[in-house]
Amino acid sequence: MSSQNRLSSFFNSWRTKNKMDITKTLTVLIATTLAQNSFSGTMGPVSSPWTQVITLSLGPAWTDTGETNTFFLQSDVEKTYTANENTSTLFDGEIFYGLQHALNATFTGQLGLAAAVTSNAKLKGDVWEDADPDFDNFFYTYKINHTHIAAKGKLIGHFNAPVNPYISGSLGVGFTRAHNFTITPKIVEEIPAPGFTSHTHTAFTYTVGAGIQKEFYSRWQVGIGYEFADWGKSYLGRAPGQTLNNGPGMNHLYTNQLQFSLSYLI
Repeated sequence: MSSQNRLSSFFNSWRTKNKMDITKTLTVLIATTLAQNSFSGTMGPVSSPWTQVITLSLGPAWTDTGETNTFFLQSDVEKTYTANENTSTLFDGEIFYGLQHALNATFTGQLGLAAAVTSNAKLKGDVWEDADPDFDNFFYTYKINHTHIAAKGKLIGHFNAPVNPYISGSLGVGFTRAHNFTITPKIVEEIPAPGFTSHTHTAFTYTVGAGIQKEFYSRWQVGIGYEFADWGKSYLGRAPGQTLNNGPGMNHLYTNQLQFSLSYLI
């Protein structure tokens, strides 16, 4: 066989072999694409794992108000403001906006921002002149209310039950306003000192809660639960002529709330 014939035979053999390889490769690619399309058609379109959620929560709250304070208003003026132990009832409202995501088949999580506002809690007690209980000649009252903005999360369980239990918690910044201080003499001969001024204190605040909720229709959820909150520190401002310390206040004010909620998935 001549050199030219041998070269032609080798080229034809190489072309036939590579044509078969290319054909096999194309066949595999086409089959894979068809299989993926068929699987996607069976499963349907893939939905986004994140859903926007907005929740409105309302309900009554209760607080055991009061904390006894003894301090100097001036270098030679000391007084004690005793706190009457009483339970104050107020109203609490919250709006939450965030994202909801299925963590697995059992739990769903929510994470977002919450803004809350309350009505007034009333504090009252007695004033001891010179910090002496024998000179219990006045009683006082004042009010406090609270707002806060916080990052809030909720973990919802799905256990094939009529309702879904949840736990929640938040961390944020709160603004507690002490205001409307009044002092009243117990005997007409006594003249009250000037009252303390209003003051808004900014402090760390947190909440923890638990409850149950139920889905209805396709996008609505209704719930009922309990929430504990710490408003943080609060106090009144100085009275006219006061040179030392601030007015009466508390290091913490705790509330317990019965919370009714309505959620909508956007």
